[in-house]
Amino acid sequence: MTALPVEWVLLAYYGPSAHRATYGRLGGTTYTKDYIQLSRKTDFTNALANLFPPPDEDAGSVSITYRWPQGTAPGAIVFQSADRPHLKWETSQGAPLAWKMTPEPNEGTAETIPGNPNHLDTDAAEGELELLQHSGAGQPYLLAIKLRGQPAALHVRAYLEDPTDRYSWANLDLTPPEIQALAQQTSQSSALAWSNFQSGGTEPSAAVSAALSELSASTNIEATIDSFDIDTGQALTAYLQDPAYGLFFDPDKNHDGWLQPTPLNNSIRGVLDELLEHLRAKFPTTSQSDAVAESLEVSPDDVAAFAKKIENGDYEVLDTYASTKTRGSAQRAFSKKIRENYSNQCAITGISTTEFLVAAHIVPWSQDQKIRLDPSNGICLSLLMDQAFESGYILIEDDLTIAVDWEKVGKDDSLRSQLEACDGGKLSLPKQHPPKPDYLRRRRELN
Repeated sequence: MTALPVEWVLLAYYGPSAHRATYGRLGGTTYTKDYIQLSRKTDFTNALANLFPPPDEDAGSVSITYRWPQGTAPGAIVFQSADRPHLKWETSQGAPLAWKMTPEPNEGTAETIPGNPNHLDTDAAEGELELLQHSGAGQPYLLAIKLRGQPAALHVRAYLEDPTDRYSWANLDLTPPEIQALAQQTSQSSALAWSNFQSGGTEPSAAVSAALSELSASTNIEATIDSFDIDTGQALTAYLQDPAYGLFFDPDKNHDGWLQPTPLNNSIRGVLDELLEHLRAKFPTTSQSDAVAESLEVSPDDVAAFAKKIENGDYEVLDTYASTKTRGSAQRAFSKKIRENYSNQCAITGISTTEFLVAAHIVPWSQDQKIRLDPSNGICLSLLMDQAFESGYILIEDDLTIAVDWEKVGKDDSLRSQLEACDGGKLSLPKQHPPKPDYLRRRRELN
């Protein structure tokens, strides 16, 4: 995965309160929580409701998923409780592993904070907090990171302030100055700090950054652009149309995933329109057809990465990375999921011969970066049905009824005979992720 724009960060000082909340439920009165208490301040609660909007006015909580590189855990943001809002997790599972202790943490473990997490009595658990102060790990902080375009996920990490070299891989200094400033606002008595971030655009890949350096040093822009390969040219075009700004974080990385994009330098800004004109002429947009995309070259590593994104409910593919090979790799992962969902059969005709099947996007690839991998935005169709759907000869209603646009079919009797059998029929339902009515409406509006 690539770094994504950061929208909000919550930071908690790891003192007695956080320790007792995340260690586990031990009985008594102090180790009984399965949540971290949040602020009651109006600006905080308003921000929380905007970032994680409840399904309706009366909803007291919103389900979320805690994520870290090695796993996930279900949880919730509780807006209404006896005392104040809080971040909750499943009692039976305990706190997210990224916030828990482990005897020998390292960069490869989910956990960061050293300590024995297995005590069953309060005094021993309290002792682990005391031992932590002499472990060389320094002062821990718990982070919850909200990324743009992921409305139901929090990426959780723990960082260590002033650790010894043994724990340098989790040093708070690896975070941007803005995050370090949040840590300085906290203490044992005032444990929480948070901030919204204005971030957006698309992060430049290594290839894009190298291309920008070449252009900055070039005395012949057109000749330099002509030297780029198609993937670099298309990625550079997409980046220059929407350059990154603000703060980014790569959720596949543990502690070193932060990025602050460098603004375009003046030499590039001064010739931006000319650059884009040459780039668009030299590297026209990759074909968006799903059938064509299924025949494009792929990267096995990218296919695996996109499959993981689908599994994690992250369906965005940014235009900066939508080169020919990336488009093919994304389609390969998407197609595998869609075909499995529809039992390797066309949802209209029932055709099951692999060579005649396509994973068709409902909202086209070109229309929405955020849902390019969403299984609910795909239907398994035969080649003919895919082309008919792509071109608006067949429409699918919200209730999955298939309607043929006979005006478009016109006097083509052979095509009419092929489409008559499906007119008025129903799309076959997949095993999971049925088409979303909103996506179907968006597709109909395009025709």
